[in-house]
Amino acid sequence: MNVTLPSHLQMLLALYGYLLPLLLYVVWSTLALWDLGRREDMSTGAVWIWALAIFLLPFVGALVYLVFGGAQLGSRTRLVAVGGGAAIYALVLVVGASLGGIS
Repeated sequence: MNVTLPSHLQMLLALYGYLLPLLLYVVWSTLALWDLGRREDMSTGAVWIWALAIFLLPFVGALVYLVFGGAQLGSRTRLVAVGGGAAIYALVLVVGASLGGIS
């Protein structure tokens, strides 16, 4: 039986593949809640519903608010936070799978 150890790059990509979703959840939720707290044009009930959606639906609640919920952030900020984070995670997964470190 031949056992091979993973390379440093494979271990690093596996670590990023594990920790990056947690980081994205924190960033997206914090950004959504921060924007939600600054909004004065929404009723208190709507703010509570969005806040519950952000907390009870991990990833989905914050993403839906940032993309479709009328967030008052700049379009560049939303594009970098949501699109850039998802693109980097997809890149880590693709490179990791091609090297055999992430399956």
